[in-house]
Amino acid sequence: MAFLCPEDLIWQNVELTSMPEIIVRLNQVVDDPYSTAKDIADVISEDPALTARLLRIVNSPFYGFPSQIDTITLATTIVGTQQLRLLALASSTIRQFANLPNQIVTMETFWRHSFSVAVVARTIAKLSKDPEDEQYFIAGLLHDLGSLIIYNTIPTLAKEAITHAKHKDIPVYQAERAIIGFDHAMVGSALLKHWNLPEGLVESVGCHHELGDLDVHPKYKAVTHLANIIANSINPGLLLYRQTLEPEPQAWGLIGLESDNIDEALDDIEREINEAISAFGLNSGS
Repeated sequence: MAFLCPEDLIWQNVELTSMPEIIVRLNQVVDDPYSTAKDIADVISEDPALTARLLRIVNSPFYGFPSQIDTITLATTIVGTQQLRLLALASSTIRQFANLPNQIVTMETFWRHSFSVAVVARTIAKLSKDPEDEQYFIAGLLHDLGSLIIYNTIPTLAKEAITHAKHKDIPVYQAERAIIGFDHAMVGSALLKHWNLPEGLVESVGCHHELGDLDVHPKYKAVTHLANIIANSINPGLLLYRQTLEPEPQAWGLIGLESDNIDEALDDIEREINEAISAFGLNSGS
């Protein structure tokens, strides 16, 4: 079967790429201006597994809230409605994609890289004094979902693209465009658009290799772009092959920082990555 565009892969994998029903319902409630914290908690509480995961996340060392949060209603009040929605989305997406079979990358490697990008993105956002640092974390966490869809749907072409990248000494995403016609960032962006997620998330995932049109969500794009490159430099062993990627020249300026600003903040990055992985239950498989 020929795939002409990223959306073809999405529709070929409807069962996998459909947003979990609980998240659809949660979005409806959160977007209702008349909803209360209890209304939101009532929806989440219908899924005991999601409830347990969210309480584990918000009580983890990664978030470091000073007191125990023992109910979803309290979590909504303390963490915030939009933040809790994003955490629910991230938790459910990880569960949905965690053990997706493929012949190219281990899930441990894939998710460690994803969490590395997420934690670096969150760190950059905090350094730039952006109050929406959680959204950058989620963008980093989901930035490579398109790769899993490609690996699962068209593994032969995916392998051919990796071989082509090594042979030509070019980044994998460029090789994917040459072999497949589009890259994993485009597929990931199509998935998040299919899920009706905020445009900033869609754009940051779609442009995490190349910033593209800077009139549209430039900071979102720059943070995810830089976080991906920094994460690759921190853990090069997680790459499909050892490639060096350079940030686009304007990226640091778009977030009001210089590369030296982040060096000290990355001293504890491995600990934070491990805490995030543990918080979201990947160590336990739950």
